[in-house]
Amino acid sequence: MIFAFVFGGLGVAAFNYYVDPYEIFNQPYLRSGYSVNERYRKVEHLLNIEQHYDGFIMGSSVMGLFDPAHASLDSGLSYYNLSFLAGTPHEALQTLRALKTKEILPKEILFGLDFFTFYELDKATTPLTTMHPLVTGASRTSFYLDYLFSSGLWQGLSRIEHHLAKQPDIFFNVDGDGTYRLYGYERRIKDDHDAFIKSKFAPSTNTPANVIWVPERFAEFEAFSHWLDDNNIHARFFIHPLYKDSLNTVSSKSYDEFVSRVRAIRSDVVDFSGTDCVTHNPFWYYDKHHYQPVVANKIINVLFMPNGKRVKLEDLCSE
Repeated sequence: MIFAFVFGGLGVAAFNYYVDPYEIFNQPYLRSGYSVNERYRKVEHLLNIEQHYDGFIMGSSVMGLFDPAHASLDSGLSYYNLSFLAGTPHEALQTLRALKTKEILPKEILFGLDFFTFYELDKATTPLTTMHPLVTGASRTSFYLDYLFSSGLWQGLSRIEHHLAKQPDIFFNVDGDGTYRLYGYERRIKDDHDAFIKSKFAPSTNTPANVIWVPERFAEFEAFSHWLDDNNIHARFFIHPLYKDSLNTVSSKSYDEFVSRVRAIRSDVVDFSGTDCVTHNPFWYYDKHHYQPVVANKIINVLFMPNGKRVKLEDLCSE
């Protein structure tokens, strides 16, 4: 019995180490990109390179498609995509504070705000969302031991399947520019965009609802904003132009309250959610939450142009 228990534990550890479901152990055997813990990998990448980036792209997975090269072209500064899956302002603040202790601090950031993160309560940490030990203060030994014996069978098998596939559906370029690419969606769009839209954008049956915003989320955003100002980091904040069905999950009254409370903290937040010619057209989206890189590039163009010379996001509709 004891032998079986020990053997099973060693088997789990060996699987987690060599298959590396969350890409913690930097194993070279399998293709990257199925269930990467970005919160760990991206910070670890920044700690182990000689290059210093002037700017970070931050926020949730929607920001993962923002091209640092495009931001660098418009700003003249070097950028890295430091966004996280379901990333929040609070996590961004924690990450930047930790990086500052290693003298890694940007001159500016680009941050996209998701309204849904402001009505969500604290979520349980998972192996996919555990922060880097530099951020949490945990020892590296305990961090790695947790991943050696974590439950990663499904993610590991999915990573093996991802590796064996002729073409990947998704790729996280953590050790490059920090972005991810949705190759599977891109192939389907190239093959038949109309069929892709039909499969992904069925009419919504959701009824807009009044929501109760979580005060702590706004307090965290305010703390993040103040910390950036205190550290002389120029911030470009904006609200995403999510597809209309995502926007319509909340009532106009609740949404207006959200925008008002955000702008009470930072009056310079740009709200792209009212760009109807984009938000009402599935042509510009991968799904109802994630828009395509062409929209991200246009947002960069709008936000990085000097005041008075800004192009408009609506220009997409005439392209």
